[in-house]
Amino acid sequence: MQLTDFTLPLLVLALLVILALSAYALYLLRRLHNRKRQIEDARRQRSRRLKESVRLIGLAMQKGHCDYSEGVIRLKMLLDPLGAKKLNAYPAMYSLYQRVMDMPTHEARRKLEKRERMRQDHLRISSEAELAEKIKLELHQLLADINGN
Repeated sequence: MQLTDFTLPLLVLALLVILALSAYALYLLRRLHNRKRQIEDARRQRSRRLKESVRLIGLAMQKGHCDYSEGVIRLKMLLDPLGAKKLNAYPAMYSLYQRVMDMPTHEARRKLEKRERMRQDHLRISSEAELAEKIKLELHQLLADINGN
């Protein structure tokens, strides 16, 4: 095979194109690897923040700084995205959550008639009192679970 004056420049050009595309592919692979690492770091940081929030709410509930009803509603929202143990792994807290989850808050609560607000308050307070001892035990388990993970 004889290389003509026309063939040699085409081969050189083809090699340059192949080298340029290879370099670009390597660049894209590196960016993809870095992006995956950033996403995983963000997931770990979010998980740490969620666990810290669960820990703080659990401690506040233990010390009486947060009502059990408010605490279980907040814990439910924090535990779901963690993907580990969900609130239903703690039967007393989950039972309380089931009883109070549909109760209106803020402006919707203010719009309720006084009698209905009092009925809901009675249900909430009596549920908290009924489940208090079990919830205290479950809070210890929840905090141990969060610290262990």
